Amino acid sequence: MLDYKELNNILENLQSDADAADCHGFFCGQICVTEFPLQEVWKEYLDLKPDIDIEAVQGLEELHVLIADTMKSLESHDLDFQPLLPNDDSPIDERISALSEWCHGFLNGFAISQQANSSLEDEDSKELIENFTRICNLGAGDEPDEGDERALFELVEYVRLGAIFMYDQLSISIPGRSQEVYH
Repeated sequence: MLDYKELNNILENLQSDADAADCHGFFCGQICVTEFPLQEVWKEYLDLKPDIDIEAVQGLEELHVLIADTMKSLESHDLDFQPLLPNDDSPIDERISALSEWCHGFLNGFAISQQANSSLEDEDSKELIENFTRICNLGAGDEPDEGDERALFELVEYVRLGAIFMYDQLSISIPGRSQEVYH
C-alpha cells in the first residue's frame, strides 16, 4: 500500500490541493457507504483536471490500487486497517493536523452518499460521527509533551477502529458487499 509521502507525491503530480490524509479519509468514507468509490466523485473532490497527461494516468491507476488495498484492509479479519498518516517520527503538530484532515475527508466521503443518513440510526454510529467532527477541530498545544503523544496515539486508534466499525455496520446495507465482513 502507498505510504503518506507517496500519496502526497501522486496528488501533487495530479495538481490536487488535497493532501494524503484528506484523500485517504475521503476514500474510506466513500468505501463505508458505497460498493466501490466512484471515480467521478473522488476526482471532483480532489479537484483533478479532466485533461491529464500520461504521468497523471499512472497516478490515477495508483489511486485505484490504493482504494482496493484500503477496502481489503477494512474487510480483514485481522483488523489491520490503518488510516494513512505521517509516520511517528514526524513532528506531532503535523501528525495532529493530518489526523484532523483524515477525519475531515472521511466525513466528506461519508456524507456524499444517501446511505450516510440511514446509517446514523444507531447511537454508536452517531457518536462516532460526532467524535470525528470534534477531531477535525484539533490543534497542537504550545509545547507538545509525552501526554500529547499518548493522546494522539489513542485518537488514531479510535479513528482506526471507528472506520472499521462503520464499514462493518454498513456492510449489510450495501448491495454486492458481503454481509459478513470478517470471513
